Amino acid sequence: MSNSWSRRRKSKRQTRQPAPLEAEIEISGLGAGGDGVARWRDAPVYAPGLLPGERALVDIGGRRGEGRLAETRQILALSPDRVEPPCPHAGQCGGCAVQHLADAAYAAWKSDLLDRALSARALAPETRGALVRFEEGRRRLRFAVRGRAEGPVFGFNGKASKRIVDIDACLAATPALADAPTKLRPLLAKLLQPGEPADVEALAAAAGLDVLIVRRRPFDLPEREAIAEAAARLGLARVAWRADDRDAPEIVAERTPPSLDIAGAVVTPPPGAFLQPTAAGEAAMAAFAAERLAGAGRIADLYAGWGAFALRLARPAHVAAYEGDAAMIDCLNRAAGAANLGGFLKGEARDLARQPLLGAELRRLDGVVLDPPRGGAPAQAEALAADGPPRVVYLSCNPAALARDARVLVDGGYRFVEATPIDQFRWTPHLEVAAYFERAG
Repeated sequence: MSNSWSRRRKSKRQTRQPAPLEAEIEISGLGAGGDGVARWRDAPVYAPGLLPGERALVDIGGRRGEGRLAETRQILALSPDRVEPPCPHAGQCGGCAVQHLADAAYAAWKSDLLDRALSARALAPETRGALVRFEEGRRRLRFAVRGRAEGPVFGFNGKASKRIVDIDACLAATPALADAPTKLRPLLAKLLQPGEPADVEALAAAAGLDVLIVRRRPFDLPEREAIAEAAARLGLARVAWRADDRDAPEIVAERTPPSLDIAGAVVTPPPGAFLQPTAAGEAAMAAFAAERLAGAGRIADLYAGWGAFALRLARPAHVAAYEGDAAMIDCLNRAAGAANLGGFLKGEARDLARQPLLGAELRRLDGVVLDPPRGGAPAQAEALAADGPPRVVYLSCNPAALARDARVLVDGGYRFVEATPIDQFRWTPHLEVAAYFERAG
């Protein structure tokens, strides 16, 4: 008995975190996540909120990878690139990492994220486009919510924390979405018990907010009535629910379908469907693809989603769209049929990670556009390197994954013609890239 108790005490001592150490550091650069980076005892230190050139007194804390985290006690020397953050929640909310960075320095850092990713794979596109930026704000956000007796906490998780920072509005959002926390908080007060967590996804559609509530419990009849009443009173286009992100959403109330007009085709994406963060960004990426694939008769749109790019590329081109989510493909095909694109566009449900287009499927194409998830498309990149068509447009939300797949394409005989960084997530380290490849020779 005593030996067992002793082992338990020893285990607790071994897992106890060491006390923070006070140190003075100087920031040499910004990391990929927007944290200031310094050296301390020959190891990297990551200090959220600090900028290159700043000296600070910090507490050196727990490990992060090969380095340590630091919490700032006092900034001893300020960077000339430091500005007053426009949001009162800056430094607490985990949604924005660099609101304190001046605009020119911010643009340079954002562009450098792409350059670093490409240089790590020894890649250099023939044309490196300037950073494309959109100031309109994001049209979709995902909020964290937790019930309380006095009303729910509604906002975003703090940086590297599960604590929710309560907000009334988000400066990073488009005006139609910015006040979603204030607008939706009374409804969530009726839907959540004290301590109960939920996520709320909201999209600013032309018909009103399209809302998806992620909560473990299904809604009972009084809750459904409260949702229907709120949708009518607040002008919500649609409210849907699912228990977790693996489940298909159930529409609880729909006042007006939250439809989008894509090149004359009217499409209603399923609840919770992925959309590019900004409408202007989506249009710019679609234009990039259309210009690089101009004249192509047969195009495959891989990871096509509900058709944001396929619907714009169809006619005169014939487009085969592939997507793993069957609900997305159903949505795409309905929109194509209603727009009389049936002879030019057809969607097929296919898991491209497990069943990429291969061989003859690729050789009969004139071009490919792919917009994979954050992990990229390693299997499809290998297949393209072996048998891909003359032109490939790769739209990426992860420069590191793009660089990995681009290396495969280049080693397989493609020229890396162009890469343009696209900033749709203002004040964050998230970056999209539009890249173009041509078969050499």
